[in-house]
Amino acid sequence: MAALQLIAAGCANDRLPEPQVAATCQDTIPTYAGQIEAIISESCAYSGCHLDGTAPGTYTSYEGLLPNIESGAFRSRVLLLKDDPNQGMPPNYAPDGRPKDLAPEELDLIECWLDSGHPE
Repeated sequence: MAALQLIAAGCANDRLPEPQVAATCQDTIPTYAGQIEAIISESCAYSGCHLDGTAPGTYTSYEGLLPNIESGAFRSRVLLLKDDPNQGMPPNYAPDGRPKDLAPEELDLIECWLDSGHPE
């Protein structure tokens, strides 16, 4: 009986850690127009990429970005595959003058924005 009580007590005290929220999400929720559009314009929406149909999606507007956000492709390529030189976005073969990697602060903003429902 004592062993059963120990097992039951151990199960009752199991706790999951509190979810970690990116520092940028604690103070404000980024919006497309407020913070994300500038990152997209500099890193994605240029000739030969997400501007002229060379890459899937035309990222010159929120509406142009939505299909890749809703499919999960944007999160996958920008956040999950960011260290892959060919599949991660922005790619390592980006033209001179364009970022080949996003700064940690930009990645945090994008993750917070996506996790918050990607408000316009």
